[in-house]
Amino acid sequence: MTMESWASYLDAHHPGSEVVVVTDGCSDNTAKVAFETFKSETCSLRLIEISENQGKGNAVKVGVMEAQGTVIVFTDSDLSYEPQLLDQFLEKIEEGADLVIAQRRKKTQYPGLGRRILAMLSRFLVGNFVVPGIRDTQAGFKVFKKESAHQLFPLARTKRFLFDLEILVIAKEHHCKIEKVYVDWQDRDGSTVRIFIDTLRSLRDLVLIYTRMLFGAYK
Repeated sequence: MTMESWASYLDAHHPGSEVVVVTDGCSDNTAKVAFETFKSETCSLRLIEISENQGKGNAVKVGVMEAQGTVIVFTDSDLSYEPQLLDQFLEKIEEGADLVIAQRRKKTQYPGLGRRILAMLSRFLVGNFVVPGIRDTQAGFKVFKKESAHQLFPLARTKRFLFDLEILVIAKEHHCKIEKVYVDWQDRDGSTVRIFIDTLRSLRDLVLIYTRMLFGAYK
């Protein structure tokens, strides 16, 4: 459903767009499904396969750096965000924003305990200490000017869940203009979060990001 929805929307509103799908050490038929379901008349599809799982952050970084369009979008593959939201983000890009981030309008309630713990921890620490004013750094719908994306992503080092946060920290350090769009959102089942390992990894990454920021590593 995801690829079909995007193909239909892009053909109608943004013909000629490029779609980049990155698989991160997938052992299923994701690549085959993507090609079979992306039925676009005007847009192109590129598949990048990473043989060994390295994390969502790394996969997004690879896709962003390969993207050729003047505006680059990354979004969750489970269609938690409707394609039609894109036009609101593009309006803000046209008005001068360097990047536009989704902020989930309703209270986010993750189905798994692990995801709830990570979300609560992230929002408290991030919204108060790391990037004040942006409490929802993890929403999976962000839009960048190409030049901004290609300036920020090479500086990112986080390969897993907190990569969104690191990109926003880097953007703040480079005085990028960040705009928000408040959106409706629906979580989907199928999370791969492992409560113990991923909580420890996220705490480690949060400390590393904050330390790099303090010592000017993102300048």
